[in-house]
Amino acid sequence: MKSLYVRYEFIFNRKKSLNSNGEALIQIRMYLNGLNKFYSTGIYVKPSEWNESKNVPKSPILLRKVNSIKQELSDFEFDYRKRFGSFELKHFDRFGEVLELPSTEKIKETSFVHFMVNQHLAEKSLRQASWGKRLHTLKVFNEFRPNVSFSEINYSLIEGFDFFLHSKKLHANTIANHHKHIKKYILRAIKDDLIEQKANPYLFFKVKKVEARSQFLTSDEIERLENLVFEESNTIQERVRDMFLFGIYTGLRFNDIYKLRKMNFYDSPDGMVLNYQANKTLKHGVKFLDILFYGKPRKIVDKYIPDDNTKTLFKGLTNPKVNIILKTLSTKARIAKPLCFKDARDTFATQLINLNLPLTIIQAELQHGNIRITSKYLHVTGDGTKKAMKNLWKQ
Repeated sequence: MKSLYVRYEFIFNRKKSLNSNGEALIQIRMYLNGLNKFYSTGIYVKPSEWNESKNVPKSPILLRKVNSIKQELSDFEFDYRKRFGSFELKHFDRFGEVLELPSTEKIKETSFVHFMVNQHLAEKSLRQASWGKRLHTLKVFNEFRPNVSFSEINYSLIEGFDFFLHSKKLHANTIANHHKHIKKYILRAIKDDLIEQKANPYLFFKVKKVEARSQFLTSDEIERLENLVFEESNTIQERVRDMFLFGIYTGLRFNDIYKLRKMNFYDSPDGMVLNYQANKTLKHGVKFLDILFYGKPRKIVDKYIPDDNTKTLFKGLTNPKVNIILKTLSTKARIAKPLCFKDARDTFATQLINLNLPLTIIQAELQHGNIRITSKYLHVTGDGTKKAMKNLWKQ
């Protein structure tokens, strides 16, 4: 999908010439999809008054002035997108004008997809993971119908979108999340008087969601995965296996493991410590790698830790690629379950439950905000049943 967001930057002395006072003009360059447009701030400064490394005026007063002009241009762009559904650099020619609302008929024929993209670009306060999920929904919707206008927003359209999602064999909760994002943008359009409240198709279309599956590996299955032998060292299958095992040993999510670098690890009196910030919750956490699972996660770090901070431990392993390879590894390890990376975190939680750790400790290890989320792991496992039976008949 083509980017619609304008990038702004200051340009000093673009013509490489000074006026009679030894000064040059500060301009703002607007860049969009390979095209440039320049806006004059009307402010002139001497070369000695310009910070080349930061590309801003040295004077705090002038810096506030040029930043104010840049913000006005950005606000104009956003307001224009909101009113008319799309934006091009030529529309800056109307900067300073009072923008009239388009007629009702014109609004109806405005691209709803463009509206959603513009709203998404304005959602800068969202966490990166949430922002990325909504972007994925926009791409999927654009694949379904690239040129949907506001006049086409109805029950049949949403029903068709639902059928399209099911035809891609997506999980029910993935489909529900796509609907949730589209519904959000429709409600935003209603708030902006671009769609009538009674025309909201989600008043009648009900989205079905199922309880997320929780699949875990038993101790025997973990051991079979650990004992896999690969014909060559450091193959992609071996790296995926080790990344998955690291998830089992630490309980970290895929995105948190993927971004780990050398700087995340340090030595302490208790051995190697992992210091991280969770991508989903933004909470900081620590893992004592020489203590967890008898030091097994430490061995994986020693195997893959890079020489510097420019590289990650498992560079190049994307979540979809890892999940595909995990299916092969489960067959190879004689595990009768189609594995995905989420199973590593579920296995970590289940292993701690089997160790009879207090639920509050497990909650802290998983960084759950609510202990009710943690309690879903209180299922009876094969290992747990075996231990309970042995204890029972020993009495």
